[in-house]
Amino acid sequence: MLRTSTRAYVCWRCASQRLTSNVLRSEAKVLPRAKHPLWIRNLTTVQNPEISGKEPEALDLLGDKKIPTRERLRRWEQENQSEAQTILSDYAADGELSNTITRPQNVSMASFEVASPLFDGDELGDLRAEDANLEPGDMVELSSESSRRPMLAIYLGRFSGYEHYYTSSGKWFSGLGVKTLFVVNNFIEPAELQPVINELPKGETPLEALNALQDLNHNPSMATGAELLRKMLTFAQDAEGVYQENAGTLDASSAFIGDPVKHRYLTLHEIAQLLLPKSYLKNGKFQPEALYAVHRALLQDEVFFRPLRQTGHKRSYLFEISPLSEVRIVQRAETMVREYLERRAQSLNGETVAESPVVGFVNRARKLIDRSRKNRQWTGTGIIGPSTAANPSSEPFKHEWSVETDVELLQFIELWASYQKFPSYSRLQCYGSAILKALDRYQDAENLSASAGWTFLQEVGWIPSWEIPARYNIRFPGVEIQRGGGYVRPTSESLERHLKSDLLAPIRKTWEDLTAYCIDSEATVDIDDAVSLERTSDPDKYWIHTHVADPASSIKAKTPLAQFAELIPETIYLPGHFERMLPTNVGSDIFSLAPGRRCLTFSALVSKDGIIKDYKITPGILKDVVYMTGEDVSLAIEDKTEDPLFRETEMTLGPIPEAKAPPRRMTRPQDLNSQQKDELALLCELGRAVQAHRLRQGATPFFQPRPQAEAYFDHIPNRELDNFLSLVGDPSIRIGYSRRTGTDLVENTMKLAGEVAARWCYQRGIPIPYRTQPHAVKNVELLQQYTRDVFYPQLREGIRPKDQQWQHLRALIGSDEITTVPSPHFTLGVDMYTKATSPLRRFSDLIVHWQIEAALKEEHRRGASLVGNTAQDFLPFDREQLDRMLPMIRVRERQARALTSGIGGDQWILQALVRAWRFGEAPIPDTFRFSVVHVAGRRAVMGKLDWFERAATLRPDAMNDVVRIADVRVGDVYEVKLRDVNVHQNRVLVEALGVLEKVESESAAEEEPKSATAAAAGFEPAVAV
Repeated sequence: MLRTSTRAYVCWRCASQRLTSNVLRSEAKVLPRAKHPLWIRNLTTVQNPEISGKEPEALDLLGDKKIPTRERLRRWEQENQSEAQTILSDYAADGELSNTITRPQNVSMASFEVASPLFDGDELGDLRAEDANLEPGDMVELSSESSRRPMLAIYLGRFSGYEHYYTSSGKWFSGLGVKTLFVVNNFIEPAELQPVINELPKGETPLEALNALQDLNHNPSMATGAELLRKMLTFAQDAEGVYQENAGTLDASSAFIGDPVKHRYLTLHEIAQLLLPKSYLKNGKFQPEALYAVHRALLQDEVFFRPLRQTGHKRSYLFEISPLSEVRIVQRAETMVREYLERRAQSLNGETVAESPVVGFVNRARKLIDRSRKNRQWTGTGIIGPSTAANPSSEPFKHEWSVETDVELLQFIELWASYQKFPSYSRLQCYGSAILKALDRYQDAENLSASAGWTFLQEVGWIPSWEIPARYNIRFPGVEIQRGGGYVRPTSESLERHLKSDLLAPIRKTWEDLTAYCIDSEATVDIDDAVSLERTSDPDKYWIHTHVADPASSIKAKTPLAQFAELIPETIYLPGHFERMLPTNVGSDIFSLAPGRRCLTFSALVSKDGIIKDYKITPGILKDVVYMTGEDVSLAIEDKTEDPLFRETEMTLGPIPEAKAPPRRMTRPQDLNSQQKDELALLCELGRAVQAHRLRQGATPFFQPRPQAEAYFDHIPNRELDNFLSLVGDPSIRIGYSRRTGTDLVENTMKLAGEVAARWCYQRGIPIPYRTQPHAVKNVELLQQYTRDVFYPQLREGIRPKDQQWQHLRALIGSDEITTVPSPHFTLGVDMYTKATSPLRRFSDLIVHWQIEAALKEEHRRGASLVGNTAQDFLPFDREQLDRMLPMIRVRERQARALTSGIGGDQWILQALVRAWRFGEAPIPDTFRFSVVHVAGRRAVMGKLDWFERAATLRPDAMNDVVRIADVRVGDVYEVKLRDVNVHQNRVLVEALGVLEKVESESAAEEEPKSATAAAAGFEPAVAV
């Protein structure tokens, strides 16, 4: 039962029914002409009095006192439709600015960001939201880019497919993957939550009922939640006390932490150690109240401190600390814009004033903008249009920006629009807008936001027209972004000189009688793994050898070359911005697998029923190497692995170059002898037997095809002058669905190698980066039941599980962790696991190799096995050192994944969509099927289009009387057309045209507990409380 503010106890079902039938089903009140719901406020202004055609005294209705004020205003709006300008929303969508000026920032109107957990493959597993690891009784801080005021909330648990929270304002709300930067574990005992939980809706509550109840503020009574409220209030007061005692230091924290020229990256704990006295330490750790005081103080600063939200970790998220030089740029720009506006006002009053530097900047910028628009149309889509220039050499590139203040203003706009350094509520947002307004070239922009600033930088040649905004949003600590493509890692010397001779040469084994099969695509350059088969005297047992490239034998840990690799700990495959972890001349050129080259071999003795009988690790040298593609292996052994593709769909824009010749000799099926074919077939059979055993242990086959983009630049001439770009032409783009290679042989054997590496190190007490799923361990019984009863029956029938079912499974599994303590990895069905087969492309694999090779050398020195060992003095990294390193490595890995397979790849797809939709470069449908996956109260409907599974949003003002938002159900399908696409904001808005499929309320109630999955479509809805 829930208590309302106006009556006694009301059954939540009754309240929900009344709301649905009366409040939500009524037509939303809409202001004339703009057709925005009431929660978007409109401001009517007259910028040009002549347009209206009437002088103020001619408007009789204004003088008619008998007409009510509201009616007079409505009539005035109807007479002056072109004069109304929509101002910022009180509840801004993600990527948009919110109204923090004319609306109070109080906890009763706050909106909170919700993360985007990913459920489409093991390789994206570590990008999932951290909320899945919350336990009932944990306290979190809820915050939003659109709100200055954070709020504390206690996690109640997951019911009906949603996480439920009780906030410090006494309000209850539910959501999916609520973002948080601050967590206090075990803040409340679970038993203390029960009174509040008892007043929540019972049973399987459909999404529309949850939304309706929250809209009506049906919350557990204050009396019921009094103890929780008291504890949260006490915590906030204690944190405020810490702040007050240290206000002088915390308010001037930048003076203690900031570096003159370099960014710094520190965790909250590290910053607290620099700012707070040791008296706040208890048992060597800061109390949560002290940490929260520091946390809030840092977030009040709009320039110096920026949390890395996209890739933070709930226990060790990072703050990016701006250098003092960057802060001076912001301060200088603020001063120049203020002086410009003041002098402009003075000149309009007839006063004689000196010319502001902004005037010269504006004049020079206008010339470049006008020149750009001769060949490229400006759009409001977060990207300028494709080039229409026929002759690349017809217009030599010139610019006239040599004044220091010009560069400072450009750098400020870059900080504002590219890096998006300032919160959406920051006063600094207006200075970027003021510069754009002074340019007088962006009148067609809906608002002068950071998205318009991004297109300005494209038009003046500061960044290319196809630049990916995610590269600036997702920063690698210690790495500079190179405008136009690539990254710059600091290095003051030649890295080749740090290569050593083979440290394991005395103990290497030459694999004389084995054929190593390198199975990868023809275009792959970094060949870092191969597989071979060795028969034994027992016809039921075989050695499976996974040979891995061995750069660790020449690259010593902690050297400048190792530190160079650590900065970008995974090779980035983002189109147009390919970046190797290791330099080519010291990576693939030397260590890529080939005859006569070194390898580290992970071997498992496997029976035909898939049981591992023994394992070992051996440094070696390859002799016979065969290079093949997965498709050719499949043809050779007459086997093919089928995957449930969404559909065979592909779209191309521009000329796609012909495939280049492979950089090595490829072996085709007809080139194999009978023994080699038999070996490949047996390797495939044994690998599947091992995988079948893992499935019996609870493993889940996680591959789901997803859209991916490829970009081609061969035909684009690129001219650069004084660090400004001149680009004629646009990259070609091809979009299609990812798919496995033709065989699962490689996948199964690589996982086997990771299990061997983990077991081998564990037996010897060697700390390495183990991959674990701690949340899954707690839910193992539920997971086994769900996979047995729901997943496997579908997979056996060749049916692809629904997105909702993947989401439910992922909620039980939680996120992947990297730790020095091994524990089960449920997804893979193994007791322990690490990644060890890509040391040319992944830094954590290189760490594993360093640790293993040090142990191999120590065993050789001792002449005995290290099994049962406890010493660590011979290792490059002891456990304590690794524990300090792993959080940062995890952050960097997540950034690389997000760029390649997450938002970075998505923005290439959106660029293709804009070029096809706005400029007709490729055919796309006039209308789309829009499948609803989440309804965010009365604010928006989230869904997926039947065009490469793109996430899209349908807002109430675009429903066109097709449906009322109260009647929308998860699973509904509507016919829609594109309304707006914004690459910079990573957003697609659609407009409803008709109903294609409708889910009945009863069936929706049954499906919703498992399906409420904005996460599956990649959304970040905000939940209004």
